[in-house]
Amino acid sequence: MCWHFTACKYNRLTMASNAFSEITEEFLVCLICLEDYKQPKVLPCLHTFCQPCLETLLATEPVGKLSCPSCRQDVPLPENGVQGLKSNFLVGKLHDILRQQPKGNEKSSEGVPCTACERGNPAEFYCVECTDYLCHLCNDTHHGLKMSKSHKVITIQDLQSGRLANELRARETSKCEYHNEPDKFCCDTCHRVICLHCVVTAHKDHQYVEIEKAAEREGVKIKAKLATVKNTADLHEKWIEELQSVKNDWPLQVQRTEEQIGKQAEAIIEAVQKVKSEKISQLRAMNAAREKQMEAAMEAAEMDLASAKSCVQFTDNVLEYGSPAEVMSVAGELTSRMEETADDKIAKRAELTKGFTNMTFDPPSCELERDVVKLIGGIKEIKVPFTSTLSPVKVNVEIGTRRRSPTLLKTVGQIGCGDGQFNCPTSLSVTTNGDIVVADRLNRRLQFLDKETSRTSNFKKKVELGFNPLCVVALTNNELLVTGDGHRIHVLDKQGRGARVIQVTGAAEKDKTTQGIVVDGLGRIIVTIGYQAFVLSHSGDVILKFGDKGQGQQQLSSSLRLTVNSSNQILISDCWNHNLKIFDPTGRHLFTCGTRGSEPGQLSIPYCVITDSEDNIIVADCHNHRVSVFSRDGTFIRHVLTREEHGLNYPKGLTLTHDGHLVVCDNHYLRIFKL
Repeated sequence: MCWHFTACKYNRLTMASNAFSEITEEFLVCLICLEDYKQPKVLPCLHTFCQPCLETLLATEPVGKLSCPSCRQDVPLPENGVQGLKSNFLVGKLHDILRQQPKGNEKSSEGVPCTACERGNPAEFYCVECTDYLCHLCNDTHHGLKMSKSHKVITIQDLQSGRLANELRARETSKCEYHNEPDKFCCDTCHRVICLHCVVTAHKDHQYVEIEKAAEREGVKIKAKLATVKNTADLHEKWIEELQSVKNDWPLQVQRTEEQIGKQAEAIIEAVQKVKSEKISQLRAMNAAREKQMEAAMEAAEMDLASAKSCVQFTDNVLEYGSPAEVMSVAGELTSRMEETADDKIAKRAELTKGFTNMTFDPPSCELERDVVKLIGGIKEIKVPFTSTLSPVKVNVEIGTRRRSPTLLKTVGQIGCGDGQFNCPTSLSVTTNGDIVVADRLNRRLQFLDKETSRTSNFKKKVELGFNPLCVVALTNNELLVTGDGHRIHVLDKQGRGARVIQVTGAAEKDKTTQGIVVDGLGRIIVTIGYQAFVLSHSGDVILKFGDKGQGQQQLSSSLRLTVNSSNQILISDCWNHNLKIFDPTGRHLFTCGTRGSEPGQLSIPYCVITDSEDNIIVADCHNHRVSVFSRDGTFIRHVLTREEHGLNYPKGLTLTHDGHLVVCDNHYLRIFKL
């Protein structure tokens, strides 16, 4: 039976005499009314609340719908509503234990009043059967009554010492809702606890066992799963620590980035001021040279003007006042002088015209603000490499350097549709508790097998699907991802029930289905459809896609399986191109491993690829009937399994178990090998 977290807390009380001090009021107070529990009811999510509080809460919600106030999970209600939820009997027991503890320097005899009377006397005794605290007078009365004189009564000092912790723990608080008698048996037919009256009436033809034996049996199962829950809790704690680290660092990043933007802007302003000074200095130098040029031109022009005027005056005087003889005596020189003066003037004017230019400012033809933005630089967001709680189940197994030939431990299954039988198994995965999950393709189902090789039958359960599954991957949060149904990924919970469906958008090949699937260390879901690989967020949004049809480095065929290594590199087994292609986390091709053929290092329809703890690459070389190992850089190491030595026949699925076994599915069988 599942109880609130207080149950786990209570179990630890029996380990030491002073362990009662570990119980605190926070476990015994309803988080809705903030008072001691009244008729405590435990929800399927293991949170406990008062029955009246839940009924009040239900009255404000849509009819028949109730959500847990703590975790917001939907609560399926029995036919009789909140009343039909399981009662948390441990709350009352823990409350009694806490109540009798002395607080601070308070004497224990003064800390607990008598609950059997209203005189207010301090309690000196405690009745284990009635769960009442008794003063001296009430204890005498209690002992004198016929119905209670045989009850187990202890002193408050013995109760507080912790010596009777085991006896208190064994006190039966669960009572039959029909007969109000202690529940002493467990009905295996109905899966419920019952009293002795139930055994001889409603359950007389059922299979039942004593409740102690049933509790011991269930306790073993619960402890087996507790490690998984603790591991999940550790992952959540690590995730929160990483989030807190990022949260704490974020203000520093903002401040640092702001300072960098300011420094860059100041550097640009300083550069602009420097260029401004240089341009103004250049302008002033040009102006000084131009002024000198203008002064020289003005002086030359004034001299030319004086010469021309002198020539004009002399010529006017000769023509007006000179005799013919005098005119003729200077005519030659005068004509030559006037011609020279005119030609020289024209030449100087032409020279001056070439030397003079206008001045304008020519700014660059650009969008100034946009170019300044480029100079300032951009703000980039770099994804933080979190260790996500959504990640594949990893195994600490390294097989690359092993030279000993694996030993066949067991062959499981045969062709058929019965439990433990298969019809074209195509993919394998291992859950956190070590179960092997098989995608039984043509039987349209998943089968869960126990890895224990000593068992006659390894079959545990099956999950029927409405499609032919191609690949399955188990995650650390106990979810399963299954492909093979159009462009959808089915997400199943740990019971195999459909939790949600992720629709992959943007695939080029509409007639292909989701095929290879894996989750990397960043929590990204990577799936193939046709010749494309899609990298998705946990919610199903496409982060990136890569791949084109063909045989080139970035090109792929239409049948792909994939895995990732510890560096989140993406390894794709490209069936029809007969090789393995390795890409970085952004989808950029790094290198290709293998060529078509049957020689060592060659491949023929590599159907599945996985990695070990050292990132060695393990590939199911289907049409060569073998399993081969390559190093993380693509160097061929060896054949692990072959047809000749191990009887392998068209291997398709591979997985490694937690204890280092290699499981292979070929045709209609599963073969488990010890490495």
